[in-house]
Amino acid sequence: MLVLTLIAVIPRLVAAFFSQGYFAHDDHFLVIEAAGSWVDGFDYNAWLPWNQGPDPRPTGHSFFYVGLHYLLFVGLKAIGIADPKAMMIVVRLLHALWSLVVVRVGYRIALRLSNEDIAWRTGLFLALFYFMPFLSVRNLVEVACIPFLMLGCWQLVRDPDGPAARAALFAGIWIGLAINVRFQTLFFAAGPGLAFLLQRKWANAVVYGIGVGVPLVVLQSGMDLFLWGRPFAEITEYVLYNMANTTTYFDQPWYNYLLLLLGIFIPFFSVAVFFGFFRRTSPLLVWLPVLLFLAIHSYFPNKQERFLLPIVPLFFVLGHVSWEQWRLGRVWWQNRKGLWRGVLVFTWTINTAALLLLIFSYSKRSRVEAMAALKGRSGVQGIIIEDTYEQTAPMPPLFYGRQWSASIEPWTDPTADLAARLTAFPDSTRPNYVFFIGEEEIQQRIGRVTNAMGPLQEVYRAEPGALDRLVHWLNPVNRNEVIIVAHGVKPFVSVRSSAAK
Repeated sequence: MLVLTLIAVIPRLVAAFFSQGYFAHDDHFLVIEAAGSWVDGFDYNAWLPWNQGPDPRPTGHSFFYVGLHYLLFVGLKAIGIADPKAMMIVVRLLHALWSLVVVRVGYRIALRLSNEDIAWRTGLFLALFYFMPFLSVRNLVEVACIPFLMLGCWQLVRDPDGPAARAALFAGIWIGLAINVRFQTLFFAAGPGLAFLLQRKWANAVVYGIGVGVPLVVLQSGMDLFLWGRPFAEITEYVLYNMANTTTYFDQPWYNYLLLLLGIFIPFFSVAVFFGFFRRTSPLLVWLPVLLFLAIHSYFPNKQERFLLPIVPLFFVLGHVSWEQWRLGRVWWQNRKGLWRGVLVFTWTINTAALLLLIFSYSKRSRVEAMAALKGRSGVQGIIIEDTYEQTAPMPPLFYGRQWSASIEPWTDPTADLAARLTAFPDSTRPNYVFFIGEEEIQQRIGRVTNAMGPLQEVYRAEPGALDRLVHWLNPVNRNEVIIVAHGVKPFVSVRSSAAK
């Protein structure tokens, strides 16, 4: 176990220091941006009721995980660590250590279900699968909840004769904590309860349900009572929002997540894991919640790949253990050991190359560095996000620049009257910096902005990272933007006002 832990910790520590930036919108803007703004006396997302005006309403987000980041940032600032990048190194290191639970507990579950050799191979994959160290140091709630799920499942399988009431209680508590991090794991939480009922273990079902409810009542309900004056306000709003927006973002076919599982574990190895999971239903207390989570998410139209991440390690453990036990008991495979060895060589070759790329990657580099270029600059009133070429205007990660009071003005329509829009701003918040997203048609775009707000001076040019360039090369739909940061060098004078004079 110690050797496996050391193997797992090395790529995670590398990722903590070198894999900067953020992976997706939610792992930064719904966690870091919110917590960082609270520490500095702002409320970036306007989640807090006292910043919403006369009719405040919950936004459907759990305050548990983001609240932990808020407390961490408060503590870091108290000991003199206030630089955003330094703070994020600490965040990634803590997440790297937290993710070791997945490897250690995954190994224990595999050992309980099989033998030392199979458990070792299972744990080795959990330690070194290309996507796990990279995702482990991100701020995705879908990943941060996984150790809680793993700990809960360990309580369910550790006793060969089935969990006693005490183990069922603690399994519920661990899984209830996962719900506090990621509301959608409620579907997973229903699985063990249903399994207990199918096994006619009524007392365990009740005790397990109480365990799930304890952290929800104490933490989730407690926070909502403090903020909104009623229990479960955020989770209720979350359910209502998702029911009303089933196809707002994505509407993918039902088999989308099955294809994801076949791809994420690297074919042809992934086919073996897939086969192993579906060939048997034991242990039911773990298999059923994984299947239930997969089935409900497959039924729901809005499918994003990260939504499935909470069950990926458990799906792998159950699938890999089942496959290995089946393979080792088949004469056909015993006579063709070279075939399986070739599959493993191919899998580990692809995996190692992808692992080395990801743990050194700097995701969304240009966006982070462009914003960091404004850190410490005085007089930043506002920022124009100029994206009239692709017309999408990505959100700037203000945390890295600590310019919370700066106004943000997306400008995506090259025919719009930018000068008129700038005139509408009060003098104190009128944008005086410009982020040009991408270099396409840059001279024409600079000319249009110059006509609207006067001469510009380039102060920084943020280049994309290697991962961003690779993803863009694989699929040009993914942006690979250079971001040019420019400063208006003269006080703003409305073009229209000048013409009138």
